[in-house]
Amino acid sequence: EGKGLIPVPVFINGVEAHTIVRDWLTSQHEIDGVARGTITRDSTYKANEATSVHAVVSTIGFPLVGGPAGSMEAGRNVDVASALLSDLDVPYVVASPLLLQSIPMWKSNGVLGLQSVVLYSLPELDGAIDTVVLGGLVGDKIALVPERVRKLCDRLHGWISLRRTPPADRKV
Repeated sequence: EGKGLIPVPVFINGVEAHTIVRDWLTSQHEIDGVARGTITRDSTYKANEATSVHAVVSTIGFPLVGGPAGSMEAGRNVDVASALLSDLDVPYVVASPLLLQSIPMWKSNGVLGLQSVVLYSLPELDGAIDTVVLGGLVGDKIALVPERVRKLCDRLHGWISLRRTPPADRKV
């Protein structure tokens, strides 16, 4: 909030995060597309209750559609995720603590093996444009690293600001 971002936390029971995006989130791009008739919403969409967002951040570190079960066949649900994210047309970022590595192990060795697949590869198939490690294990507890949470906020602020900057004024 100190960075001018207003988080809208959404908790899911299970791993089907796409149902939240499909039914409860929208964006100005999507609202305009529906009004023009170029975007059609699913019948489960809660038009009068949906929250308009400027970015979507997933903290589960799995594919948007299907969670870890959706990962058994690489890319199986990419079309569903792609359609949802294309209609929203906002940055999709994955930010998660490492659930298989301790913070000291991560700091000395980086993100390892299976953890890198879950955190980077699978979300990228959905269209994630950025990934931020938020922390890792300390004993048997998950701990966030405050500097990493600030990094996520800075990156989100940057992605949103870039989208608001006219193309002619963007410097990459």
